[in-house]
Amino acid sequence: MTVAAHQPGEEIEFPWHTESSFNCFGCSPHNPIGLKLRMRRLSNGDYTAETVFSEDYASYPGIVHGGIVQVLLDEVMGDTLALVHGMLAFSVTLRSRMLLPLRVGIPYTTTARITGRGHGVLHTEAEITGPDAETHVMAGGTFQPIRSDQARTLMDLDEAAFGRVRHYFDHGTGES
Repeated sequence: MTVAAHQPGEEIEFPWHTESSFNCFGCSPHNPIGLKLRMRRLSNGDYTAETVFSEDYASYPGIVHGGIVQVLLDEVMGDTLALVHGMLAFSVTLRSRMLLPLRVGIPYTTTARITGRGHGVLHTEAEITGPDAETHVMAGGTFQPIRSDQARTLMDLDEAAFGRVRHYFDHGTGES
């Protein structure tokens, strides 16, 4: 399943933001301590989010905590899958190479794309660049689409909530 195309450059409103039970640390505008990421589609089909981290996300003074950087990568790659294929997926693996530290107060751009599929999973890549376009982090991820039974059990969705989001599950990976 491929969802409706987003126009390049337009900010994308995630349809699950209206669900009160979805309080995603990465993308929910309702999570008071979350990143509140906003995604855009690039003209080449990649998806991107801009982020400026506050001191709340620091490890060493002025340096963004590496775990938060991993959350950012995981979120942008996972949201890319949701936007392209209309599915929600769990990350199975996330590999990154930190080339340069991220600093608080500096704008960073995270860009992700889907690179393949096979054996029941989807593969993604992403990079985080600074304002000078220098690459700070490169990453690859593997994601498994969420099945309805997993969503009901793990997400503790009641019948009404599940009914509103059920179309995000049971997509598979499009393998033949």
